[in-house]
Amino acid sequence: MARNGNRPVFRKGAPASFVPFVSFVAEKPSRKAGFTLLELLLALSIFTLVAGMAAGSFWSITRTWNRANDLLENLHYGEFAMDQLVAALRGAAWFSSKPEAFGFWLDDSGGNSDRAANEISWVTSGTAFLPPDSPLKDGLHRLSVTVEHARGGGQGLAVRAWPHLSEETDGKDVEPWIVVPDVRGFSCEWYDFEEDGWSQEWEETNSLPKVLKVSLTMEPREKDGDPVRLQRIVELEVAPDLPGRERKDRTTQDELDREEREGVRTEDGSLVITGGGRGGGRP
Repeated sequence: MARNGNRPVFRKGAPASFVPFVSFVAEKPSRKAGFTLLELLLALSIFTLVAGMAAGSFWSITRTWNRANDLLENLHYGEFAMDQLVAALRGAAWFSSKPEAFGFWLDDSGGNSDRAANEISWVTSGTAFLPPDSPLKDGLHRLSVTVEHARGGGQGLAVRAWPHLSEETDGKDVEPWIVVPDVRGFSCEWYDFEEDGWSQEWEETNSLPKVLKVSLTMEPREKDGDPVRLQRIVELEVAPDLPGRERKDRTTQDELDREEREGVRTEDGSLVITGGGRGGGRP
């Protein structure tokens, strides 16, 4: 074989099987390794799909985290208010010698709905709800708790405090302070042992209920979210066994004292004057 430039020249008599192989090796063009346009588009599509799924998962986790933080913050404010309220109620004071000064008041405005604006008032010796510099923190004082509009907008849990023996001070004349903002409603019920059920009809303002159920509804953190409702059951240890029993016992004792002064009753229920009364012995 001889060469003529870059082309091989085969002499006469060269093996026939060698000719096509040499010709194929010499004439095969060279190629560089790489990706086609179709492969690039396919890879880009897969990358975009995976990135979109990852981003969606990330934003979903972020939203869930933020909602959980908002809920915890909401519960924090509500729990703080509930802890203070329970502490103040458990510190209720009661003296049967002057029950009208230590009685429990309940205004059931709004019932027990999420928008209720009940108001309760009682005498306590604790420092719950009181500012650190309050002159009432070292003695007995009357508290009132309700829901009112805050100055910055919205509603909050409003507290008032004044000396419990002050006859010249009306609770409505005392400037309230908002303890917890974003409160939608507040309600209170007392357990009627005679009727065996919860009630909001409280008329014994010279007595204390034995068991209370207080409910606090917080505004939702999101626009279309659900409100958070907190509830506690509190036992007032200093309360008489049954509401109004102190008054009934005093009334009964007054009648007995009067009868002892003026006469005695026979077995048939008639009153016989013993001579010491105004009836002068008249039966």
